[in-house]
Amino acid sequence: MSVSTAPDAPGRKKTLLVSALIFVWLAGSLLGLWWFQQQSLRPFVGADAPAEARNPEAVEHGLKALLHRVSKEYPESPDAKVTVVHLWNPDCLCNNVSARHTRAIIEQWPEGKTVRFVILAPENLPDSRLAEAQALNPNALIMKVSADDQLPLTASPGLAVLNEDSRLAYFGAYGFGALCSLSDEALFTNMIERLLAGESYGPFLNIAGSGCFCAWPHATQSSVK
Repeated sequence: MSVSTAPDAPGRKKTLLVSALIFVWLAGSLLGLWWFQQQSLRPFVGADAPAEARNPEAVEHGLKALLHRVSKEYPESPDAKVTVVHLWNPDCLCNNVSARHTRAIIEQWPEGKTVRFVILAPENLPDSRLAEAQALNPNALIMKVSADDQLPLTASPGLAVLNEDSRLAYFGAYGFGALCSLSDEALFTNMIERLLAGESYGPFLNIAGSGCFCAWPHATQSSVK
């Protein structure tokens, strides 16, 4: 009795159909990633941004005013050797991209005693959103930006790092590119460790690049006068 080796026509059609679906899915995913990159990529500080956004002294001046407000609104907040300010806008999808960098910093110092974490939100954000952020970040201080802070903010997500004397060590992006990636994942933790040890660092403005950023709402209202 001979055994037939002819291909199974229905099975072959099914295989071709599955292969075609996988190809369409991959093509759609690549197209979606390309679209996301094109829609989200923008400079952290654009060409039309005020000059103060590129001036370390102006940025430090605004951050010092912010920390002064922290001491008034949170008198129970312990003195910290290092303050980390996270620029947060929940309406910006790019915040999800940098979330792992933020978590890595907060999880390194969970008690928030030697390192103080301030999450700075747009001034038009509802208080209910701040309450949600506070529940997710119990060790952080949640604040809205104010025009009185005189901070020349242009984009989020981003962060600032200051030492015990409120001197600016770092200001700018977590990273650049569509995924806000870092060449050194330990960059910020090493920076904070150096500041905790009493070493000097900066001031370093990491603003010359494009990535997944959203324009900071009402940025012109918080520019240095």
